[in-house]
Amino acid sequence: MKTAKKRHVVPYLFILPAFIIHACIVTGPALSTLVMSLFDWNGMGNARFIGLENFKEIFHDPIVKLSVIHNIQWLLIFITVPLILGFIVAILVSQMRRTQMFFRTIYFIPYVISAAVAGKIWTAYMNPYYGVNSVLDKLGFDKIADMLWLGDPDIALFSVAFVDNWHWWGFIMVLFLGALQQVDPTLYEAARVDGANRFQELLHVSIPGIRQTIAFVLIMTIMWSFLTFDYVYIMTNGGPANATEIMSTYIYKNAFVKYRAGYANALCVIQSGICIILYFVQKYVSKKGGIDDDE
Repeated sequence: MKTAKKRHVVPYLFILPAFIIHACIVTGPALSTLVMSLFDWNGMGNARFIGLENFKEIFHDPIVKLSVIHNIQWLLIFITVPLILGFIVAILVSQMRRTQMFFRTIYFIPYVISAAVAGKIWTAYMNPYYGVNSVLDKLGFDKIADMLWLGDPDIALFSVAFVDNWHWWGFIMVLFLGALQQVDPTLYEAARVDGANRFQELLHVSIPGIRQTIAFVLIMTIMWSFLTFDYVYIMTNGGPANATEIMSTYIYKNAFVKYRAGYANALCVIQSGICIILYFVQKYVSKKGGIDDDE
């Protein structure tokens, strides 16, 4: 009897260190964020309890509404452009034999470059005085050369999103490529025997075969679209005129520029709530579409 109890307890002892670490670096700070969202705190001095006042202010803050709209625009870009591009290129690269490793490496390189370095390089490229505009001007593309890629409020967000897409899509491509290589080759052979063409193989063999990877990539993209920070902060810092302000940069400014840590914590709670809602929406859509990652 005692031996049976020991066998039952031992697995829990093995996972206990991981549970303690998770509680210290994830659960603890998360609960602390929730608690501090109820206080007026500058991040250093004494905190004053104000209840739900921070949340009331959030729902009347025009920059919060603007930031959420920008995050939604960012999300719509990132669940279409890099996913479609990554999937198409993965299909093409999977057909290669000798040069597959070369192209996989080339396309993956942007992902391993530091965002701080890449962001500064792209900022220089988009400089209206000595960047790509000067080259376009010499080639005779005057109208395009006059565009302020990071200075025009109408296009600044899309310019930064383009750079982040450049950084992100190669990683998506590698994930799709790895998944495609795990699809059973005999399924393709059976499809060809039944008279299927390339498009039908793609539709009825490739896509169903990687549906778990598709679901995983969708979840990651949705989460990271609302958690993105680096390229926006480095290239525009939320400008011009809040045209690229997103939730993460606005949280940072409130916490470390305006010294409103309590308000920043409340914004974090709202941001987390949005991510959780989007996660469950994605899970529901995936189940309805037959690409649920649990199947």
